[in-house]
Amino acid sequence: MQKIIDTMKSPAVRKRLIIFGVAKKLAYAGVLAFAMMTTPAEARDYTIDYGASKIEFTGTHADNPFKGAFGEWTAAITFDTADMGKSKIIATFKPDSAKTGDAMYDGTLPQTDWFNTKEHPQATFTSSQIRRKDDGTYMAEGDLTIRGITKPVRMDFTLTDPDSAPVRAEGSLTIDRLDFDIGKKSDGAAEWVSREININFMIVATPQ
Repeated sequence: MQKIIDTMKSPAVRKRLIIFGVAKKLAYAGVLAFAMMTTPAEARDYTIDYGASKIEFTGTHADNPFKGAFGEWTAAITFDTADMGKSKIIATFKPDSAKTGDAMYDGTLPQTDWFNTKEHPQATFTSSQIRRKDDGTYMAEGDLTIRGITKPVRMDFTLTDPDSAPVRAEGSLTIDRLDFDIGKKSDGAAEWVSREININFMIVATPQ
């Protein structure tokens, strides 16, 4: 037994043990680093800064441009750059919160022939697909429901680094208001209000 103890205490054996211990730690660190690199990124939910975000709409009335915004809306956003199939956007907004600053427009929008907010207090967008385009921008396809009418839409948007807070998304989509029967009875020929309405958004959010 003493011979074994003396052998273990010898400088040569102690040196080999130290080298073995260091090599073992380096191997463990390498395996851990490889595991971290090969572990797929998970889909992340985002918390929206509603005070810094906005959803606006623009069009023309009697060839004069107008602009408004939705004051009440919410959105649930999940994003995964490694697997875009896991990404999802669900947005809900209240049409009666649409304001332009013009008393005539703001009084007309909630009426039955326009947003009909009494029967349809909410409008929604639910994405069906989100993908990254070759130019680095993004595209979301999904269903937009206004006045109880659902139509497929597409929106293009830009996005800052999804992993760096805060994340900023900016984009737009164009709808034909008559597809949703908005103003169909009073201005079905679009003699006064443009058929095309642009919806522009700027969303600021932080990954959870």
